[in-house]
Parts: sequence; structure tokens; C-alpha cells
Amino acid sequence: MFKLFWREHRAMWLFFLFCFLWMNGLLALEIDLKSVAVIYLNATLLFFFALFVGYRFFRDYKRLHNINVQQATSYLELYNAQAEQVELDAVRLLHKTQAEIREASDFQLAWVHEVKTPLTAMRLLLDELPYGDTKQQLEVEWLRIHLLVDQSLHTLRLSATEQDLLFQKVPLRRAIIKEVQELQNWCFLKDLEIELDVGDDMIVTDEKWLRFIVRQLLSNAVKYSQVGGVITIRYTEQQLVIHDDGIGITMADLPRVFEKGFTGSIGRKQSASTGMGLYLANQTAKKLGLTLEAFSSDGTDMVIHFPEENTYSKVRM
Repeated sequence: MFKLFWREHRAMWLFFLFCFLWMNGLLALEIDLKSVAVIYLNATLLFFFALFVGYRFFRDYKRLHNINVQQATSYLELYNAQAEQVELDAVRLLHKTQAEIREASDFQLAWVHEVKTPLTAMRLLLDELPYGDTKQQLEVEWLRIHLLVDQSLHTLRLSATEQDLLFQKVPLRRAIIKEVQELQNWCFLKDLEIELDVGDDMIVTDEKWLRFIVRQLLSNAVKYSQVGGVITIRYTEQQLVIHDDGIGITMADLPRVFEKGFTGSIGRKQSASTGMGLYLANQTAKKLGLTLEAFSSDGTDMVIHFPEENTYSKVRM
């Protein structure tokens, strides 16, 4: 370490030596100056310089004592080596963290798929029950569990959505009807009427992920609708609007409805919201090149803005 310190501060040593010799040369020209005074002056100068050098040395040693300085020729080389080591450690930690995340994700995916098996068995058992209020209630509770499991599955897959996208022309009406049929038991229980004003329009998108977005918006509409209410679904001018005449969204909550984990004042009162549905729908919409908006007036309007068909190539990027 001392050799490296010496090499790194060569200019300082030379400058001090030059000043020391120059000062003593000037003092030698002074005839009346006693030799004892010169010795005291030089001793004082050397003493304070030694203190300064000692301070600099121990300061550098404190900074560099954990670094291997055997082969280094300068501080810059040491710092570069240390930076490379820190970068290598960071990359290793990143890879380790990514591996742990993948492992946890794989475990959660396996768990979700395992849960689907008893859910399927429950569905078959429910189909064998005689029709009645009990069966209807059980079917709705089964549907809620099914929707939560489906939401968990799509949450895990969301980060890899780009690898799963398949853009093609999709009949919008058919896709919506499939989601309405999935929720029909819940609608029957709440005596909800679904008004569908969607023509035979073809939309360039990924059908599976579009249906997931519609499922989140439509399940919210059913959840917060009053008994005997009406849910209207209409498509016009590249916009799909899902309107319910339920309790609506407060003006204070409206700007934050797509934030992760935000349940809002209504969700807190009913304890029925996880704060993930609209967030996942919005994140998925971004992957598809869509835009979601929320409005609240005499209920709630959830709007999906579709891009023009001539932006199909941009959406795929």
C-alpha cells in the first residue's frame, strides 16, 4: 500500500522537495540568519508535512484496505477494478433475484393450475344439483372463486404478455357474448338486465387478452350494480362502453381507479374489492395498444378505446 501511495503522489513529493531546497537556498543567502533558526524552521516544516502525509496515507488506506492492491499501479486502476467487481456482483445478484422470482412464479402457476382441478370437480357437482335458490347461490360463489383464480393466473402471465399475443381480426360481439355468458348466473341472482348494442364489427386485437379486459370491467359492473339494474354494452366509433346504473365512483376516487391496489371509498365500505381488477385490465390494455377511461354519472361508464386498424403494425411492436 505504501509503494502505491508513493507512486500515486510522486508529484507532491517532488513539489515539496523543490520548495524545500528553494527555501533553504534562499535562507543560505541571508547572512544574518542563525543556523539554529534554519534548523528549527526546517524541522517545523518537515513535522507539519509529515502530519499532512500521514493524514493522507491513513485516509487512502481506510478507503482502499479492502481492495487487493498488489498488482495495481494507480488509484484509477484500483477504482476501475473495484467498479468492475461491484458491477459483476450486481449482475450476479440480479440473476439470482430473477431466478428466485421465476421459481416463485412457477410455484404460483402450479398452485393456480392445481386449484383449477377441484374447481372443475365442483362445477360438475353443481351441475348435478336440482335447480333452486341454493344451487344459484353456490354457482355465484363458485363463479367468484373462478374469477379470482383466473385473475391470479393472468397476473402471473402479464409480464410475459408480449410472447403470448396473437393479433388477428376478432368478432367483437362474439367475444363479449362469451363473457356475458360466463357471468349469467351472477346476473340472474341480482336480476340484472344486459343490453347489448354491438354490431358485427371486426377488431384487430388478441381475443384472449381482450376478453380478460372485458371480464374485469363487466364483473365490476355486475358487482356494483343494484338488484334489478341494467348494464348496457355498446360499441361506436372505435369505443366500447360498459355502463352500469349502480353506485358509481366518487369524484375523488375517479383519477386513481386504475392504480394498483386502490380500492376506493366504495370498495372499503363493501369490502368487495381487491384493487387489482382495473389495474390488471389497464396494464393489459397498454400491452394491446388500447386505452381505458372511467366516467361516473348516474352509474359508471368504463370505456375501451380501440386504435384504428391502420395502426395494427404499431400495436404489434
